[in-house]
Amino acid sequence: MHATTAGVRGPVTEIYKVREMQLGANWFFWVAILAVINSFLVYYFGIPSLFFGFGTTQYVDSHMVAVGPETQRLTGLALNIGIAAIIASFGYLTRKGGDVAFIVGMFLYIFDAVISLGYRDFFGFGFHMFALFFMFKGLLASRRRYDPSVDYTGA
Repeated sequence: MHATTAGVRGPVTEIYKVREMQLGANWFFWVAILAVINSFLVYYFGIPSLFFGFGTTQYVDSHMVAVGPETQRLTGLALNIGIAAIIASFGYLTRKGGDVAFIVGMFLYIFDAVISLGYRDFFGFGFHMFALFFMFKGLLASRRRYDPSVDYTGA
């Protein structure tokens, strides 16, 4: 017998739970891709960081990419890509259903959001919260796969 909920039509199947979890996990990839795009824009065009970049990459950009010799700028770009790769690796692990990867990745992204606040990037902080909302939905879907007591109502 399949469980049904108020917000979902029909039975909640395992396929639906996996799909919901993967949609939340994909947000790690999206934010990593957007951060790399942001880093290339800062590196090649010298524009200030956009709202979808990481706070940690803003720190690297302000200390390495914006000023300095070419080798220092390239090192900063490599660091920015490495930071994005770390976040993308959490996307890979969470797509496999790792709740711990969801939690650790979200914690690091919250830490990054706080750094964005330190740079007074309020739009960036808002984007972080928007992405975290969908990451959290993916975490809940992952929990629903293994623990039937986690329901859709939150009660």
